[in-house]
Amino acid sequence: MGRRLSRRGTVRAILAGGLVLGVGAAITLAAWNDSEFATGTFTAGSFNIQGSAGDPTSDTGWADHATSDDAATLDFTVNASELTPGDTVYAPFSLRVDPTKNSYDAAVVPGATPVAVTGALATYLTTATYVSTYEDCVAGTPGSTTFTTATLTSDSTPQTLCLAVTMSSSAPTTAQGGSATAVWEFDATSATS
Repeated sequence: MGRRLSRRGTVRAILAGGLVLGVGAAITLAAWNDSEFATGTFTAGSFNIQGSAGDPTSDTGWADHATSDDAATLDFTVNASELTPGDTVYAPFSLRVDPTKNSYDAAVVPGATPVAVTGALATYLTTATYVSTYEDCVAGTPGSTTFTTATLTSDSTPQTLCLAVTMSSSAPTTAQGGSATAVWEFDATSATS
């Protein structure tokens, strides 16, 4: 009987040890848990350029001219409706980044069709675009820097271009009374500042 007790005691001891081991394993598996999360909100910047045919230092006259149908009407220095052979007329056109949509600088280049001239007089007209000041363009002295590209800064500082139209000195008398329409196109792409 003593032997049985001893065996029974051994079994109990093993079972008790197993329970302790089981409790120990449970305690080992239990741990503090914690999580970390991160979030981000994304908003696209805004971008737009505006043009003005008037004095660029004035806050009036700036507007969007997004298509040829709503193109700005230019004010040529000489009456463009009384051209004679050899005449050149100039008109300033200024560009700036829209101050209400100015997340970026703008890179401006001539459009795919930089100048489209149509009408009976089109054959006798040539155009040029210069980087100039408003005052020099109005005075008819735009300088000789031909416009190929311009950078408009996001602080909305204007850049004036001087648009020039010259009637050929060899235009025939049959060109009298003829007319033509020119539309200039400028493409802008947002650029990092």
